[in-house]
Amino acid sequence: MANQDRSSGSETGPNPPQEEEVVRLSVTGPDPSVPLESMPVRQKPVRLQPTLAVDLMEEEAEAPVELTPAELGVAWEEPVDGDTAKHTPVGWLVLIGLIVLGLSGWALSKLSRGEEHLEEQVKEVRQGWDEEERREREATELLARVEEAVKAYLLAGDITEKASWVRHRERVIPLMESYYQRHDFNPVRFERITKFLPVGIGGFSFFSIFAEVEGGGQVGLLVEDTREGELRFDWESEVAYQPMEIEDYLKQKPTEPMDFRVYAALDSFYNYEFSDSERYRALLLTFRDSEEFLFGYVEIGSQSERALTYYLRKSQGTIQPVLLRLRWLPETRARRSVLVERLVALRWAHANAPDLLEKP
Repeated sequence: MANQDRSSGSETGPNPPQEEEVVRLSVTGPDPSVPLESMPVRQKPVRLQPTLAVDLMEEEAEAPVELTPAELGVAWEEPVDGDTAKHTPVGWLVLIGLIVLGLSGWALSKLSRGEEHLEEQVKEVRQGWDEEERREREATELLARVEEAVKAYLLAGDITEKASWVRHRERVIPLMESYYQRHDFNPVRFERITKFLPVGIGGFSFFSIFAEVEGGGQVGLLVEDTREGELRFDWESEVAYQPMEIEDYLKQKPTEPMDFRVYAALDSFYNYEFSDSERYRALLLTFRDSEEFLFGYVEIGSQSERALTYYLRKSQGTIQPVLLRLRWLPETRARRSVLVERLVALRWAHANAPDLLEKP
């Protein structure tokens, strides 16, 4: 038997190794012989009712479960069996209703406030119009009243009639009589007002007026609008009244104080009794209708000096009309240098208010 095996082996060659037995497992899937077109399509997993027993692990192994908004707690309620429409929760309806009511109330309140604000604006505009009309009416009436007063003042035929329109009548009438002994008294016919400017002097209301008269001349007037409602002319500033002629003042050199209406500007000339520039402030003084001039000196640090320095520096070098009390020093060697005892008034009008400057 063994030889037979060897002889067989010699004839056919060595015996091949025996093949191991292959164990084949049964396949539960679809028959591979079935065509692909006839294979069933895998359906989307069906949501099961909670009462059914489901192997969740097995379900997840097949496909990941996508949670619905309802399961996340952020969607509307799921429809119940046999109900195809979605139902809004009552709480949400109440909340929406409150929001709508709130927005409606807010809109109405804004609309109401907007209407009230618009009415207030319209009221303010109307009040502004009324105020503007009132001011225009008052300005027109005032201008007409001033024109009538200027016409009567300039046409006055004598000193008495003219004096009825002037300020400080009792004090001024003797000055008028003295002045018109040296100057002609000439009534003029008023044509029109060319300049009308409100100014304040000593806390009182004035108007600076330039009036054109017959023949084309100009007259400068200062008119006080008194608290009694009367218009009064400052005759002294109109004629630039001086206690004496400037030429006579230079020759006689009176040592008593006198009030002069001058044009003043800061200066730097010092001589004789007024050589000390640390003690005195120098002023150049000129006059209307005259080529004469003076050098005035006011003590530095005095109230008059401080007021004059501020006023003249503010004018940036231009001359300014001021009313100064001047005095010659006894036995002075200066020909044109006088002491400025005090500033009586800015401009050429005596103020009605108490003078706050130092007394001489």
